[in-house]
Amino acid sequence: PQTLQFGFGVGKQPAPEYPWQAARDGQEGIVKVEFSVAENGRVSSARAAEPSAWTLLNEAAVRTVRQRWKFSAGKLRTYEVAIRFELAK
Repeated sequence: PQTLQFGFGVGKQPAPEYPWQAARDGQEGIVKVEFSVAENGRVSSARAAEPSAWTLLNEAAVRTVRQRWKFSAGKLRTYEVAIRFELAK
């Protein structure tokens, strides 16, 4: 897979919402998501290739990539991106 830097480069990459339960419990971490983009530019599959220790953060990252990220049409391609969940101190 080609590595993307979250928020930069190709495609529309909105940030996931921080799950309120995770924020309440002080959960932070990095989720590495591997995903495929179909020829129409939509994400066809996504999974936590290197999950954080927190299920809520993993689910939020994968769900956002799968449902909200969009790319230009083109050939089938695979990417990986690290999404950091960090609470304001």
